[in-house]
Amino acid sequence: MERPDGPWDPGLQVERTTLAWLRTALAFVVGLLVLLRLLAHESVVAAAVCGALTLPLGLAISWLVWHRHLRGERRLHAETPLPGGALPAAVAVLAVLAGSSGLIYVLFS
Repeated sequence: MERPDGPWDPGLQVERTTLAWLRTALAFVVGLLVLLRLLAHESVVAAAVCGALTLPLGLAISWLVWHRHLRGERRLHAETPLPGGALPAAVAVLAVLAGSSGLIYVLFS
């Protein structure tokens, strides 16, 4: 059904999505910090390598979330397509790296 102010009610969907992505990124970063702390007891070098690979990606994801939020707000009001899939791809890569870090911890302990 077409609304008088546009084809949809934007509401707070962009904000809810942004908060969900931020919670996901924060959960990954906190989980990685705990995992790196555990891994440091077994091998400091392995913890440093895993941290150097995963933590910058977690911070980059937070930046991507904010950037996507700003673009989504602009595009929502201009009625153009919403942002692409770089953020979900980065989160998938972070999940794989976090899983690899967990595997390294299991192998070292």
